[in-house]
Amino acid sequence: MSRVDFYVLTNNVADGKMRFTCRLGHKIYTLGKSVYIHVASENQAQLLDELMWTFDESSFLPHLRHSGYAESHGDEPQAPITIGHEPPPNTLSADVLISLLESVPVYADRFDRVAELVDNNPQDKQSARKRFRTYRERGFELQTHQVSV
Repeated sequence: MSRVDFYVLTNNVADGKMRFTCRLGHKIYTLGKSVYIHVASENQAQLLDELMWTFDESSFLPHLRHSGYAESHGDEPQAPITIGHEPPPNTLSADVLISLLESVPVYADRFDRVAELVDNNPQDKQSARKRFRTYRERGFELQTHQVSV
């Protein structure tokens, strides 16, 4: 069964969750693993795409945005980091899922590892508690980490 790591951001930074997503994506990439980052909207995908180009001057994160059009036409390219606001295609081969959603993705068990990011505010923490319970009920191994951005 997959392992789920909850990363609870201990400080309040305006775009902290997005910055930590880049940092975590970079770590996964340097370990030779691939990642699918599921964001909540097209706007969030665009913001994360732009941030991956600029978040660290000393590194490059090879990534692409998932396109449902390309998938339906059989020519979806692959990259170590893929960003999408839709469920990943069945043809996507990724080791880790970073979920920026408010609910547990039904396809989470397709990945060896799942990362859930939690902002330091009551509403996000409440949503994360619900996801934690759902993962536990589904039999996932769970870990929690306190991190600062």
